[in-house]
Amino acid sequence: MTDNATDRGAVDTRGRRHRRWRVSAALGLAAVLAGGGIAALRTAGSPASDAPEPAAAVASHSGRLTSEESREAPRIAIDAAAGPGAAKDRQKATKKSDGERNAAGGSGAEPLDTRRPPRAKSASSDTDSRAEVQLYDYASDTLITRVVDLRSEKVLDSARRHGVQPPPTLAEAREAVKVILADRRLGPGMRESYASQTGKRLTSPAQLRLQSMSFLGSRAEGVDGARKVSRCGEHRCVQLFVRIPGGKWIDTSRIVIDLSARRAAVIGL
Repeated sequence: MTDNATDRGAVDTRGRRHRRWRVSAALGLAAVLAGGGIAALRTAGSPASDAPEPAAAVASHSGRLTSEESREAPRIAIDAAAGPGAAKDRQKATKKSDGERNAAGGSGAEPLDTRRPPRAKSASSDTDSRAEVQLYDYASDTLITRVVDLRSEKVLDSARRHGVQPPPTLAEAREAVKVILADRRLGPGMRESYASQTGKRLTSPAQLRLQSMSFLGSRAEGVDGARKVSRCGEHRCVQLFVRIPGGKWIDTSRIVIDLSARRAAVIGL
């Protein structure tokens, strides 16, 4: 869902950018600003249904990973306990001395996607024991792709890329909610919106239906508050679309959550 459209001139770019924001507002997802800050996050109605969670295993011509393989492959990739690719990769992770970190700040990179890598027709059937795992290392803001062998439990190959932001996972979306709830300006509004609709307290992101998308700082060029999100793209940033189960949407469309820095910013139209 990351916006990577090619620009055809500065004027056209600004026009498309502002149209995107206006469409968001028309859908009932416009933000609430009052007195220079967020007074409360209003609840907006929408008939849209909840999108299903993305599948963990992606089909390819060499077959799908089983549920067990989909669980084991990220574990092997995160542990990265053996294999020349992993050893070489660890030497590059010099930004922090305490190793790779996930979205919650815990040890080990954040799993994003697991799939069976494509297999050439001439390849041995042994390659069917391989899995390709995408991870995000919050310690170095790096997308990691590791190929693991499920039989030997070794990392066969590993590569890192900066500035690449795949769609966020549900786990990352839930971390983004935690950042909002911890914000003294935004947290009370989200809790108030939830309580007004349900009569209950909002204590966990699991109480919400979440959709999310990666956010790049370039999308905010020319809008108020753009400087606050200028590192998005280098940092892992997301926008949330939050729904109360069986109810309406909680308006978060102007809020950008920088998961790398664990802070939220409000940007204007």
